Amino acid sequence: MSGHAGFGRWLPTIAGMGVCLIGSFCSAQEPKERAILKGHVANVPNLVFSADGMMLVSGGWDATTRLWDVASGKPLATFKDRAEKIWSVAITADSQSVASGSDDGTITLWDVGRGTKRTAYKGDPEPIRSLAFSSNGKILVSGDDNGTIKLWDVATGKERATLKGHSHRVTTVRFSPNGKVLASASGDSGGVRLWDMATYKERFALKANEEDNALVSIAFSSDGEMLASGSKLGKIKLWSVTTGKQLGTTSPDHDGCVALAFSGDGKVLVSGSIDGTIKWWDVVTGKEQATTKTRPGEVRLVFSLDNKTVASVSKDGTLRLWDVAAPK
Repeated sequence: MSGHAGFGRWLPTIAGMGVCLIGSFCSAQEPKERAILKGHVANVPNLVFSADGMMLVSGGWDATTRLWDVASGKPLATFKDRAEKIWSVAITADSQSVASGSDDGTITLWDVGRGTKRTAYKGDPEPIRSLAFSSNGKILVSGDDNGTIKLWDVATGKERATLKGHSHRVTTVRFSPNGKVLASASGDSGGVRLWDMATYKERFALKANEEDNALVSIAFSSDGEMLASGSKLGKIKLWSVTTGKQLGTTSPDHDGCVALAFSGDGKVLVSGSIDGTIKWWDVVTGKEQATTKTRPGEVRLVFSLDNKTVASVSKDGTLRLWDVAAPK
């Protein structure tokens, strides 16, 4: 089966049963290509939507960070400060600031309204693989190639804390909706680690991966009670943020799960794979609700917060925006 395999088992804490067999599912409406965004001339390893879904931020190996208007697909700004590859990007909830992480460990903060550089932070001389702002925009978290996580005070530019635990590169970092928990993903034995933002201490190390199966996507449910993790082999797992226990899993698949998002009510999980397949999962039953596909050859997908728009990236750095209708 292309895309993600079906959920193999669903624990009683979620479904009220020990085993969940995959039932019938429908095909969702085919995604409609809204726009082709051209500007990057090299690989684009990271992109993210603004909280209101009006802008898309992309960072590329051409050393540029680009800002796009989602409604029209037109470029809004191009930021470039150095000749280093850009590995990661993030945008504040108010869409006023953008951060980009480069190959040499430099994090640059950009003023969206003025289109100018605000400041730069220098961490360890390792590629910055992941970035995320806290919901109030006061803290920026970075994860690097050496497995180190740093928390930065956005106002002062000073390092607040260093979180150590991962032994491999930190591919993704995400704050919980209330900002009290930070989740980080890697390819080490811990897989996903949950950190308490009041104490900066590790709460749980979740065994989310097996045998060099790096995790490339994580997502919190809107209430912050569940975390979903997706690996480069396509396996998806659900976790309790409160207990650190695994709630459900899929069978492994050769197509990597590169994007995950929960619906606003937390009842549906949406996943995107390397081959462009998008699937909707019923969180309660573990059943696949629907499946659709964007375009063969896309190597990365990201969902807007309302899950109605998908951005995809081709190997040549071309971005595409898709309108996606959830199954009814």
